[in-house]
Amino acid sequence: MYAAIDNSVILPSYTRVDAAVFFLLTEKLRVQANVENLFGEKYILNADTNTNISPGFPRAVRVGLIARF
Repeated sequence: MYAAIDNSVILPSYTRVDAAVFFLLTEKLRVQANVENLFGEKYILNADTNTNISPGFPRAVRVGLIARF
């Protein structure tokens, strides 16, 4: 992918792996864990110009409790 229309800066390719797991605690209650960027890949999230390039997010872990009513 190129950073801008002039094709002078080429952004490297990447593979980001995300994962999720959940456990039912009761019929109406579950706990869920999500991991984004599981392997800590360094990547470019987006580029607006050749000098305005944003890195991707590092590994992130989120845990949630989901209730159904």
